[in-house]
Amino acid sequence: MKIKNLKINGFGKLKNKEIEFSEGINVIKGKNESGKSTLLKFITSMLYGAQKTKNGKFISDYERYKPWSDAEYSGKMSYKLDNQEEYEIYREFKKKGPIIYNKDKDDISNQYQIDKNKESTFFTEQTGITEENFFSTSVSEQGNVQLSNTMKNEVIQKLSNIVTTGNENISYKKAIEKLNKNQLEKVGSQRSTGRPINIIEEEIDKIETEKKKLEEYKNKKYEVEEERQTIKINLEDTKTAIDLLRKQKVNLEKTKIELERVKIYKDMLIDDEHQKERITARIKELQEEREDNLKKNKIGYYISILAIIIITAISIIQKKYMILLANIVPIIVTILITIQNNKKSYKIKQEGKKIHQERIKLENELETIENEHNRKIKEIQQQENEILQNQKYQEEILKQEFNNKLDEQTIDNILSTTYEEIVEIIDEKERTQTQIQITAKTIEVDNENIVKELDNLVEMDEQLEKLYEKKDELLQLNNMYEMAKEEIEKSYQEMKENITPDFIEELKNIMIQVTNGKYANIYLDRENNLLIEIENGNYMPIEMLSIGTIDLIYLALRISAAREISKEKLPLILDESLAYYDDERLTRILKYLSQMKEYQILLFTCTGREEKILENNDIEYNKISL
Repeated sequence: MKIKNLKINGFGKLKNKEIEFSEGINVIKGKNESGKSTLLKFITSMLYGAQKTKNGKFISDYERYKPWSDAEYSGKMSYKLDNQEEYEIYREFKKKGPIIYNKDKDDISNQYQIDKNKESTFFTEQTGITEENFFSTSVSEQGNVQLSNTMKNEVIQKLSNIVTTGNENISYKKAIEKLNKNQLEKVGSQRSTGRPINIIEEEIDKIETEKKKLEEYKNKKYEVEEERQTIKINLEDTKTAIDLLRKQKVNLEKTKIELERVKIYKDMLIDDEHQKERITARIKELQEEREDNLKKNKIGYYISILAIIIITAISIIQKKYMILLANIVPIIVTILITIQNNKKSYKIKQEGKKIHQERIKLENELETIENEHNRKIKEIQQQENEILQNQKYQEEILKQEFNNKLDEQTIDNILSTTYEEIVEIIDEKERTQTQIQITAKTIEVDNENIVKELDNLVEMDEQLEKLYEKKDELLQLNNMYEMAKEEIEKSYQEMKENITPDFIEELKNIMIQVTNGKYANIYLDRENNLLIEIENGNYMPIEMLSIGTIDLIYLALRISAAREISKEKLPLILDESLAYYDDERLTRILKYLSQMKEYQILLFTCTGREEKILENNDIEYNKISL
């Protein structure tokens, strides 16, 4: 294939540009950022389309090269295949698909298929080369050849991939590993866990086990039903007992409240007792005062008698005064004593009268209090009797209400229980009720599950049938993976036996020319490791060579792969691929490329070294400036 010319209306930074290519070496020269890589991407986009998906990139190729202005996003490309068929491709990248013309300018676009990305596959159909293979062999983009130490192992892997599969991005080992990984993820194995086949087998085992239990469920259903009826009766009895307990509790609470009210009246009786005690004590005090007054009256009388006796005695003793005093003294004494006694007697009588009056009043008050007290006692007793009778009456009503709901002994036990005990019993019964309800719910769920399992027996058989079908599908898929691995192994062996020897031989020829005979032989061992024969005849793993040498081998290998991968001789596009070679190596590479007369070479560069070497060695080339 030879590219004849390009017409770029608008693509990235390139617009309104026409380029003519020669069939041999074309040197496309331009400074960095002048559009060389954009031109390369225009060529591949014309052939395969501009990708609108990012594919791991920050921005898609379509958006990256879309002009910022409203300029046209289009172009045209003319090329000739090895069979001398000529084609012209016109693309408006904003529209779907290109327009394809033959050499007679007939639109033959409909002759080619459209892939899943709605892109025409015309170039793949014409050449048998996919976009991936095109980039893997014919295109060496900037930086794909020059290696750093960190890229060394990656490129060695690509070398091995090219030798074993013909594509630097496809590794035989990785293909097998990927198939094994997919096989494990999508199918699984007997030793794996959590994989589709394991999950299905676990489901099958689970359902089979459940099916075996169905017979047990049939028998258990009757047991559960019987237990459910028993629980139901117990729950009803417990609910009834709690109902009776709560009503009796209300009855006792009412009695308790009424008795508390009566107790207030009883406390008032205590006040009456205290008042009676005070009055009785006062009456006693008055009695004592009266007796004391009487004693005082008697003492005055006795004192008067004693005075008379004393005076008489004195008169007898003193006879000489007896005549004088015989008449006067007794009279005076008698008068004095009489006056004194009268005063005291009057006072005592007055005090006695007051005491008597107060005593009579207190005794009347005491009698009134006692009568009222006795009346209150009778009234309180009557109220207590009425309260207790009402309680018993309510209990009789409760007996009649619950007579047909609970046995007589249970009713009697509840009605004979104290208020405090009833509160505790209600709490206990409510806990029992809750537990019974939980048990009943559990049994209900069990019963529902049993009924459901029995009802779903047919459904379980259908599930098993589907699971066995899925298992068969997975086993078939597993067989397909095994067959795919066998086919890859078979293809790999065929490639090693048929393609690889020619491929290696072609590579040897290139190596001899580009290394000036220093490295002539390269081999692939059983482990797909690349070995190279050095000057002393020893074989060395390719990774032991210098980075520069690996660069050279990598380029040679890509050229060899481009020759072997397709019958169509595609252009070799080198985007700054030779920029890091020294002059000696660059000269050998350019001389080798000049001998590849059947290939078109597109050499992108930002320096004049390639031109100088080509001119010094009288090698014809076409210069294109950007």
